[in-house]
Amino acid sequence: MADWHATVIIGGGIAGLACARNLNEKRSSFLLITEDVGGRIRTSADGAVNLGAYYVTSDYRHVNQFVDRGRRIKRRHILRGDPDGTFTRRDLALLRHPLQGARFVRLLHEFRRHYEAFKQECLLASQAEAIRADPLLHKLYHEPAPDFIQRNRIKDIARAYLAPAVQGTAFTSINRLTTFTLLVGVLPLITPMYEYQFRLDRLTAGFEDAIRLDSVTAISRAAGGGYSIQTRSTGVVSAANVVVATPPDVSTRLLDLDGVKRPIGAHTFLLRGNLRRPWARATFTLFPDGDQTLAIAHQTDGSTLFCSASDDPDFGRYFSNWSVVEHHHWNPAFHLEGNALLECEQAPGLYLIGDHNVCNLEAAYITGIHAANKILTHDAERP
Repeated sequence: MADWHATVIIGGGIAGLACARNLNEKRSSFLLITEDVGGRIRTSADGAVNLGAYYVTSDYRHVNQFVDRGRRIKRRHILRGDPDGTFTRRDLALLRHPLQGARFVRLLHEFRRHYEAFKQECLLASQAEAIRADPLLHKLYHEPAPDFIQRNRIKDIARAYLAPAVQGTAFTSINRLTTFTLLVGVLPLITPMYEYQFRLDRLTAGFEDAIRLDSVTAISRAAGGGYSIQTRSTGVVSAANVVVATPPDVSTRLLDLDGVKRPIGAHTFLLRGNLRRPWARATFTLFPDGDQTLAIAHQTDGSTLFCSASDDPDFGRYFSNWSVVEHHHWNPAFHLEGNALLECEQAPGLYLIGDHNVCNLEAAYITGIHAANKILTHDAERP
């Protein structure tokens, strides 16, 4: 059969590349079809600044094999905004509300223990299976974050710490998240996080020739078994297994999914210029819940990364002089809002991986390992 492959992976982001790497290590043949290599891991034109996924944490056991870690992002480097218009780097909320702070840290450490076990379980089980198997994680996955905040009496800590962290990194409000998504997002409060340079050459080493730059327009069951994949430029590709590793909005179209989490868009600008005070005094600024400005980050090369919900921010509020070097519209940046829990194996030989359920680089990478393990196991069981 012309252009037939044992496995076709659609999408060259972190999940698709993880699946490809693990199949390649086990010498299982595949074709990776993608519009670009890296997906939402995207850098500036000179490669110096991450415009997409911005940081890694020290517990990214799989992803950190393929990054060169840079500057550590420490709490004292961060200026946090309050809805009253003030900005501070001081831990005043912890001083004023020590019981709330201690209570939240204890809850976050308890969540991290369950979450670390969950990541290990996801190497062999799907994310949906692993979440349902842990009563605490299952509860938190469906609980609105405001209910968690009220139930645990941490309103002031949520306002001072959690809301700016979510606003600046997830581009949304804690009021629109589940507790599970909120806690995954704020784990860097107790886990060291770093800027990084992704080494895609290291990740793709050994299977560069199995990557085809193209886009997929449709997937259908083939009459004789397996799947037919319609591509935009190179025609029809056939496969026994298909792994869909595209962003949730694309996966929804290709697989006719019943539902995914709601999308969140954002604009990232790379600028050169001089920041005004107080923003010039901090390495990172996180803005309060509801502000159109999301985050500002000084870069080691002297440029400034500016994240906004608007495509036309008032730069004059923040800069005395400026020029826009690059502008990228993430539409969407994430799918985070809601409690949809999607299965990996959508049909025999048809797998869905990525950040549909849990949105960070490490979790997405692990879904790629899981899909590769499923394919290898099924292949071994065939007569």
